Amino acid sequence: MRYINARFLLGVSLLVASATAQATFSSPSRSGASRFDTPTYADAYGLSTASAPQGDVDYSLRGQFLVNHGEFMDRRQRYTPDVSIGASLLPNARINNEDGGFDMLDGNFDATFRPLVSTDGYLTFGAYYKQRRYVTSSTFGDGGANGDNGFGDESLYGMGAKFGFGVFFSDNVLLEVETHPGVWSDIDSTLHHEDFDFPSFGMLTVRALDNFFFKIGARYNQVYEDAPWLPILGFSWELSEGLRMDVLAPQAIELSLWPSESFGILFGGFVQGAEYHVHMPRTSPENGERANSRVQEAICYLGFMARMTDSVSLMARGGIVVAGDYSLTTGATGFDPIDGPIDQTVYAEISLGVSF
Repeated sequence: MRYINARFLLGVSLLVASATAQATFSSPSRSGASRFDTPTYADAYGLSTASAPQGDVDYSLRGQFLVNHGEFMDRRQRYTPDVSIGASLLPNARINNEDGGFDMLDGNFDATFRPLVSTDGYLTFGAYYKQRRYVTSSTFGDGGANGDNGFGDESLYGMGAKFGFGVFFSDNVLLEVETHPGVWSDIDSTLHHEDFDFPSFGMLTVRALDNFFFKIGARYNQVYEDAPWLPILGFSWELSEGLRMDVLAPQAIELSLWPSESFGILFGGFVQGAEYHVHMPRTSPENGERANSRVQEAICYLGFMARMTDSVSLMARGGIVVAGDYSLTTGATGFDPIDGPIDQTVYAEISLGVSF
């Protein structure tokens, strides 16, 4: 059950790719980036990816990187800000065949920076912070009917750093490798090695056409309990001017329509989740036991992204949790874990982004 979402999303992605391959689209010129991916790397620094007049060429490291790879970087994916801060909500959620329910509020921060080290490569560094705050009903976790204290309200945290690099093997082939070491825990006690994890990925992006980028690689994380290591397979396709599709199985698929340079309508789905190490409550006996809580949600959404300025953006998405799997525990001896698929519920998200 936990792995079926990965197979389902991969299958949907391949079917969509087959269907869209028959669609008619116009191919933007190789001399410039799509006008809907603003600001481009070149625009951001007053440069152009097209040939500059003699005497106006910027021979700096940044200038040459933008001339050689700026268009590729602009068009390989839908615009994503360097820094984002946001929140999402699952109200009145329930676990199938379990008593009670919960509201989940997720606060998150994400920052990614890519300083250049050559005209064909860059380093990646950044940070992330996620807090899942569960506010539960009095009967959630059986309300103590089995002699335990019930689940109660709980917060689960994921926080850490990002490290990696990107290197162009040619004008049309980019390799990216990243690792995100961090703490995944309820942080209710002293941290141990079990509280740490290192979600990571390696991916090749190959430009097969001016407007089509193929992606292949592998990633490690705890979204799928039975498959922490999975291959990555996807593509980014500008089907026509102002219409693009981004697929990255087994984790996300999105169709975005840009009626103007500063406003996009988003429709898609993604799978999110993690494993958190939890500690026995502090009121319990000494040398408390440890256990893992696992969460997973598969979400379909409709939303928008508004580019308020070249540097500031706002994104809002709303939708439905269509599937997922939960295994929650307090870590206390004798606690009857809350285990099962999550029922369908509403999903809402809003975030503010900044690019530098």
